[in-house]
Amino acid sequence: MVEEPMLMQIPPEIRMLIYDYLLDNGGTKDISIRNQTRSEYEARCSKSQRSAYHVMERTVAKKSIQTTYCADPEPHRVMHTAIMHINRKIREEASHFLYTRHAFHFGEDLEAVVPFLADKTPRTRDLVREISLYKSSPTNAVEPGSYDWPSVCRSLRSLQSLDKLTLVIEGARPRGPWDGPQSLTVSDFRLLYTTRHESLEWARELASIRSIKEVVIVADIHNLSHPESNMMLVLAAFSSSIDTSLVEFLRDDLGIPARVGQPQYCASPRIVIAPVLRLVCDAPIDDNPAPPLKTRFPISSSSTLHKMATPAPPEDQARLLEDALVAVRQQTSLMRKCLDTPGKLMDALKCCSTLVSELRTSSLGPKQYYELYMSVFDALRYLSVHLRENHPVNHLADLYELVQYAGNIVPRLYLMITVGTAYMAIEDAPVKELMKDMMDMSRGVQHPIRGLFLRYYLSGQARDFLPTTESDGPEGNISDSINFVLTNFVEMNKLWVRLQHQGHSREREQRIRERKELQLLVGSNIVRLSQLVDLETYKSSILAPLLEQVVQCRDVLAQEYLLEVITQVFPDEFHLHTLDQFLGAVSRLNPHVNVKAIVIGLMDRLSEYAERDGPEEKSDDRAQIEADALAKLLERVNLQKETKPESPSGSKPTEADDNSAEPSESSESSESADGDETPESEGETTAKTTDETADEAAGESSTDDSTTLAESTPSVADTETTAVNGQNSITDSVQLYEVFFAQVKNLVEAQHLPVPDIIALLVSLCNLALNIYPDRLDYVDQILAYATTKVRENINNADLHSPPAQQSLLALLQAPLSRYVSTFTALSLPTYVPLFQSQSYPTRRAVAGGVARTLLKNQTKISTTEQLENVLEVLKVLIKEGSQAPQGYPGVAQRRPVETDETMEEQGWLARIVHLLQADDNDTQFKLLQMTRKAYSDGNERIRTTTPPLITACMKLAKKFKQREHLDDNWETQSNALFKFMHSALSTLYTRVNGSGAAEMALRLFASAGQTADQAGFEEVAYEFFAQAFTVYEEAVSDSKAQFQAVCLIATALHQTRNFGKENYDTLITKCAQHGSKLLRKPDQCRAVYLASHLWWATPVVSNGESEETELYRDGKRVLECLQRALRVADSCMETATSIELFVEILDRYVYYFDQQNESVTTKYLNGLIELIHSNLAGNQQDSASVENSRRHFHQTLENIRSRQYEGIVLTPN
Repeated sequence: MVEEPMLMQIPPEIRMLIYDYLLDNGGTKDISIRNQTRSEYEARCSKSQRSAYHVMERTVAKKSIQTTYCADPEPHRVMHTAIMHINRKIREEASHFLYTRHAFHFGEDLEAVVPFLADKTPRTRDLVREISLYKSSPTNAVEPGSYDWPSVCRSLRSLQSLDKLTLVIEGARPRGPWDGPQSLTVSDFRLLYTTRHESLEWARELASIRSIKEVVIVADIHNLSHPESNMMLVLAAFSSSIDTSLVEFLRDDLGIPARVGQPQYCASPRIVIAPVLRLVCDAPIDDNPAPPLKTRFPISSSSTLHKMATPAPPEDQARLLEDALVAVRQQTSLMRKCLDTPGKLMDALKCCSTLVSELRTSSLGPKQYYELYMSVFDALRYLSVHLRENHPVNHLADLYELVQYAGNIVPRLYLMITVGTAYMAIEDAPVKELMKDMMDMSRGVQHPIRGLFLRYYLSGQARDFLPTTESDGPEGNISDSINFVLTNFVEMNKLWVRLQHQGHSREREQRIRERKELQLLVGSNIVRLSQLVDLETYKSSILAPLLEQVVQCRDVLAQEYLLEVITQVFPDEFHLHTLDQFLGAVSRLNPHVNVKAIVIGLMDRLSEYAERDGPEEKSDDRAQIEADALAKLLERVNLQKETKPESPSGSKPTEADDNSAEPSESSESSESADGDETPESEGETTAKTTDETADEAAGESSTDDSTTLAESTPSVADTETTAVNGQNSITDSVQLYEVFFAQVKNLVEAQHLPVPDIIALLVSLCNLALNIYPDRLDYVDQILAYATTKVRENINNADLHSPPAQQSLLALLQAPLSRYVSTFTALSLPTYVPLFQSQSYPTRRAVAGGVARTLLKNQTKISTTEQLENVLEVLKVLIKEGSQAPQGYPGVAQRRPVETDETMEEQGWLARIVHLLQADDNDTQFKLLQMTRKAYSDGNERIRTTTPPLITACMKLAKKFKQREHLDDNWETQSNALFKFMHSALSTLYTRVNGSGAAEMALRLFASAGQTADQAGFEEVAYEFFAQAFTVYEEAVSDSKAQFQAVCLIATALHQTRNFGKENYDTLITKCAQHGSKLLRKPDQCRAVYLASHLWWATPVVSNGESEETELYRDGKRVLECLQRALRVADSCMETATSIELFVEILDRYVYYFDQQNESVTTKYLNGLIELIHSNLAGNQQDSASVENSRRHFHQTLENIRSRQYEGIVLTPN
């Protein structure tokens, strides 16, 4: 039995990774397929695996040779396709990676397409996704016969999954204008196609390929002498139209999904330009010539790349880069062969010098130059390894001197650094002298891009060999390494800054983009420093020169990037102990630098560090800490308010005195017991007092507190440098908040920061205070006070109302809410509400929505008036209608808005918050309800949503008052005040709110309130509530259905009352029965009257402790009168079916009262009604559904009577 290969025993996921690695092709997706030369073909060991075919040599002789195809080998791109020959299963799996992930480029070797695809199985062919071909000019005398192109197209038609075909079309045109058509239009191409002109015959075959999803047309244009023949004129015009009219013709007329592409592939570099084109190409298009696309092997180091002083246009840089890469690859291959051959080191160095000479170019942008640099770097790294391994044979000291004789400075310095850094790795090498020599010599290259990459190479090569000891010998020490990296950083920064002054002023944006692409090179030096030094060295030797260089360069981009790098690469402990020095440098930056981002980045990082390394506290402990801190803060604020009027009259006025309004008498007024609202003057006084409080807090924070803080803040340098991650916390070693707050104020004043940046800084500072100092509420209050001051100073500044500023203000207000355990902690901060009130409507609405959602989500109980006062002040923006302007700005009158789903949801939040009012005692609960009702009344018609939960809460409170009937002598007074409060609220709801259902809601609440008052034993109050319900019914309920429902609702409520006197109760129930008898529709009259009969026949309510023995109000005669009246109304209905239905319903009521032993309801009435129903059913000639339903109902009632076995009741008709 054949043993399964070990590869198949590996899990499929691992096998896929192996295939991906072995068939990666050096990270590129391109595979070049070409014809083998005669010598290559004859040297093949096996000639049976691939199809052989004949091709014409591309010479004038046109000699036919036999060959086959092969993959064009490229340096550093090795594909291990041998794995595909293990077995069939592996071949199928690996084929997916090989054929689906690569693009196959055939160039001019179109003869290879057919055999290449023919040798593949149908399944393998279907995996091919992308192919690229080179279509030679129709005037090329050595182009393969025209029969090749149709065969190629036929082969491509067999590919079912071909997604992309790249077609490089060769063309040629002169540099200047010529006599004749300058370009071809779509109509011209259409004519050429119709007449089967040879220049467009290939498109006919291309159009037959329908499976291709995308055809990319790339023009390969050469230089042409002045055209004289018709063929040359057509060629010139054709070439000018390849990427315009030709693509449009192919797409619109032939249906080919064509588009214009960038030249990413060129013909095989080994092929020379065709003789016919070479004869007519006598002058280059550009003044600085570049090699044609098909001659990519410049041998001499004096490549045309070096003749350009400024970067070439973007469209030429790809071509120039490819030229240079080809030269580098060729010389690298030669260098490796020389290194592998003993005695040819000098030849290898010569090849290396030649390939490094490509880095002398000035015509490439940073991205292209970096790609070229990496190719050269690979070669130099190979040389460096070889030199270290062969050091005893070829002494590096001699080679270090030898390579300095190179003719050009760029290759000389690259070779010098390569040999010098290899020499540094040798024991007993003069490292210190080598570092100094290489650093000095590197100053010879002052071109910004070339110099940056040279010094980046120096830094990277020397990184692993920098001395780290404290020795004073020639091997160097850590100080020498630091000086080496610092010097290199300074020089690279100078080159980087100088790059902005290159080129024309109109290219400034391009220079900025290029500088951003190169900034990583400069920042790498700071990364090297962070790997070398400790805290003491950083404080004493590193930070000062770094910051000095950053400040002195005065370049905005450099200062922003370098300070960001310094912030990110050095450990947090380093920043903790050098804050003063760092922030001091920040204050001296260019005024155009985005200081906000730098300081915010540092604060956020230290804040996260403190939160990460700080001790974790339980939620209960944090809540207690917050409560204690809040009590201390409020005590201190109150003490300051009390002592402030006693200050000497001659003292210097504070900012609060200047900004605050004149003091006014304000007293806390409570709502009267009857629920009347306070006058407008009280609201104005409250708002004015709030403004004064905010001004005082802001003024105190921005003058006295901040001045004292600036004077008393200890320097970070003077603090004890204890280990932060040891036993001591951050707050024990460094007073972060004080330092940052003082420095932020200094930055605001020194840099004249705009308002959005100031607020953004305060947001980060607030997060820092919340994370590191959760028990210092005064820090957060100080930040909010400072923000309030800045907001009011810039109230008319457009920047304050910009989206960034508004987003930052929203974040500042939300930070305490999200961080503190209790929402009330944030709302109770003295300056929180004043800052909130000064914001725009969207900001206040967002904060208020967040507060409401948090309270409801956590079911946070509101138990004190102070808590509720702050909550209502924040929720005021949701209570009132429309978009209110910030406090102090009257704005224009707003029309009443239409309620949206969003605003209705907000009103739902307000209604649910009422149920969170849960005070510890009844008096406080009543005050909470009064405060809430007073605040909610500002919502105008929105009280329609918020009044019902208020009334419900009042009913619960009334029951609590009743429960303390024997414990509290004052309960009656409290209850009376509560009922007056409810009556006032309901009257306001009834008179203020209009619209569908408003009156019905008021009636329902009046009836419920009357029922509650009756249960509490307040007969007169209950009577008033029911009377008000009847008033609402008579004045506002007009719809017949609503009237019927209202009568039923009032009747239900009255039926459950127990404490009315006979006179009052008779008045109410009689009124209810009268309203029922006056309804518009007869069926409604009938039902209302027989339902009203229950008002004269009370039944025990078990939940109230009643039983059958309880004496209840009952009047059988009045019950019978109601039933008899209901019968008369039913009999007067015009439709028999309706009458029958009502008769059966009335029969149910008769049976009920008969069962309740109502003496007035006798068998005579039951028998008469039963007989009446029988006769009506017998005389009815309609077979409607309603009659059938009534019949079934009647028979069920009779069955019920029969089951009870009543005496004297006749169930069947006579």
